[in-house]
Amino acid sequence: MADNNSFIPNPHEPSKPLACIIFTNVTKLLPNNYPNWKQQVEALLDGYDLLQYPDGSFPASSEMILTAPTSSTPTPSETTPTIASLPVTTQNPAYQTWRRQDRLIYGALLTTLSNEVASLVSQTKTSHDLWILLKNTYAKASRSHLKQLKERLRTASKGTQSITTYMHHRKQTADLLASLGSPVSVEDMTDYVLHGLDDGYRAIIDAVNARDTPINFDDLHERLLIQELSIGAAQRQTPAPLTALNAQARPNSNDKSRHGQNPAQSTQRTGTRKPFLGRCQWCNIKGHVLSQCKTFQQQHPSVPPPPRNSPAHTGQVQVNTATAGPSQHDFLFDSGATHHVTNDLDNLALHHPYTGPDSLFMGNGS
Repeated sequence: MADNNSFIPNPHEPSKPLACIIFTNVTKLLPNNYPNWKQQVEALLDGYDLLQYPDGSFPASSEMILTAPTSSTPTPSETTPTIASLPVTTQNPAYQTWRRQDRLIYGALLTTLSNEVASLVSQTKTSHDLWILLKNTYAKASRSHLKQLKERLRTASKGTQSITTYMHHRKQTADLLASLGSPVSVEDMTDYVLHGLDDGYRAIIDAVNARDTPINFDDLHERLLIQELSIGAAQRQTPAPLTALNAQARPNSNDKSRHGQNPAQSTQRTGTRKPFLGRCQWCNIKGHVLSQCKTFQQQHPSVPPPPRNSPAHTGQVQVNTATAGPSQHDFLFDSGATHHVTNDLDNLALHHPYTGPDSLFMGNGS
């Protein structure tokens, strides 16, 4: 923007004060941001009705002009005839006004250039010279640069970006191509945007591809924003895995009752525990154990029953100790999972391979 004190007196033409522009908050011109810089500077100069200076539509007038001499009225005593005086060459006030205004604009433009670009315009004299030099240098991209921008537009993907960021980058590249004389059509822009989306936006992709008429960029952006919100809501409502829920729901064995007592201690105080009747691990019927199960013996006659002092016979919880020496592996504490040993890893949220010397014996004989 320009400073509020933007006009200074003009002694050559007092009725035409000079505009003193001070550019602030204008992006410094770099070799790769000419379209953005040009848009900002053009808007400010046009607002002050001064764009005609750098664009060349208001050229300088003649520096010198011819003026008629000032004639004096002869007195009656003068009898010598006078010779008509020739016109006098003087400075043109309009040129002086133009020159001073152009120098003010030229200086303001220099403040918007980076050091790298400022060295390029050191030989220019007027704002028009500077303007044309920058245009010829940065507004005309090479063929390789155009191909690079088009390839960036074609291959970019959304990835982890938000839809707003993704669409902004696409629009920025398309605008740069347009400023370089290679605009992108609406249909091509739509294809580029859809190509970079993942399967979560498949419904939008199919709907847009099925249209008979192309969709404009703003409408496509709005639809993708709605789909992004739907995807986020669905992810927040996804239930936790079964193993995680079981770990959360399982009570802690170290928890105390309301009165600071362990539930087992409370049971011992209030009454005597019932004797353990046993339950068969094969048919799940109380009253006998696996070594006495007739159903198991009929289905698997070749499998010997476990010894009578085994945990399967007594029904008591025992600690199995490896006989091959101390294990070098870390202990795995009870996590509350629904599966501790399985041949299907999909049943486990976390798993750890067993490399010890022991083996498992399944009830089906495997």
